[in-house]
Amino acid sequence: MKKLIIAASLSTLLMGAQLSFAQAVQEGKAAKKEMKAEKKVAKANELKMNAKTGKGLEIAGVSDPKTRMAKADRKMEKAEKKEMKSEAKELKAVAKAKTKKAAGVD
Repeated sequence: MKKLIIAASLSTLLMGAQLSFAQAVQEGKAAKKEMKAEKKVAKANELKMNAKTGKGLEIAGVSDPKTRMAKADRKMEKAEKKEMKSEAKELKAVAKAKTKKAAGVD
């Protein structure tokens, strides 16, 4: 939540510097994607710790430590993919700003 507020205030500040509204929206979306990625990483780490410590309900053949660890690994892969997407969104916003600046559109 803190990052969203910071991103919003940063976007407002940048808009004051005569950046277009679309640019501010893109930066807000990038911040939101980054927050989602961080949330997914935290969840994956929590699942991994639960699998290591044996915390939670354990059903034979369904939630044994090996299966739980595999689930945590899948979550981590998805989280890493989300992080890559958030980075791509940020790069897209920067590239768009540079393209507009080079074209002389402000």
